[in-house]
Amino acid sequence: MKIVMWSPTAFAGRKSANLLLLALQAITEGEGEQLIIHADPEGSGPEHFLLSGSHRRRMMKEKEFGVEFLANLLRCERFSKEQVINAAYTFADGKLHVLPPGRKEFYVYDEEYTADLISRILNNANEVFRHVWIELPAGDSLLADRILSEADCVILNLPQSPAETGKLMEMQRLKNVFYLVGAYEQRNILSVHNLELLYPMLRGRCGYIPYCSGFLAACCEGEAEAFRMREAGQKDMKEITAFFCAVEKTYESWKERCGTNECE
Repeated sequence: MKIVMWSPTAFAGRKSANLLLLALQAITEGEGEQLIIHADPEGSGPEHFLLSGSHRRRMMKEKEFGVEFLANLLRCERFSKEQVINAAYTFADGKLHVLPPGRKEFYVYDEEYTADLISRILNNANEVFRHVWIELPAGDSLLADRILSEADCVILNLPQSPAETGKLMEMQRLKNVFYLVGAYEQRNILSVHNLELLYPMLRGRCGYIPYCSGFLAACCEGEAEAFRMREAGQKDMKEITAFFCAVEKTYESWKERCGTNECE
């Protein structure tokens, strides 16, 4: 299944971290191997949240990685699951693979050709992985238009902001969509309930992932996977439990809406 994480605005809450959490939740629920294609060269991606600085530098020296490397293989008509895994970082006991984006130049030199190559990677990977998650750059682009049109489901990542969320009105062209509010603050007046009142198209297809200072700190240290697996101390147990319960609830809402077929 091809699942796109995208935002119409660059100010959306923690797009990469939200994608990572949903992919890890899929693994927790026994959904098989997951592939994340990080096709946004402008910001930190899921791989950065899973690797500490020294480990990341060591791995980068040892082998070629990522979307651009696979694109070069495709030019030679070569593609296999083994090649994908060899070009990716692997986590979660071999069940999560993350393809870094490659150089920025790869995305701007010939946008149409790059979009075609990434589309081919996505479609080929979809044949050998249960879920293929792809993170696109925020905002409109030729790449976003191409991949959004081919997705089985679009997770539209939103900020908890009236001005930015108002851009939803421009997104009605997306039919196969699930809305996700990232870095969600429970006390913010723009709650999910209020969002659904303001924007009826969200009803029944909107979830959220709370802001969690502990998870944010773990991401900054490249320890997101360890944070998910560690035993929380008594002091922060309540916040962490609520955080992962919300992730699970949002994943189940998405799965019910889009997890087996295209979103309606």
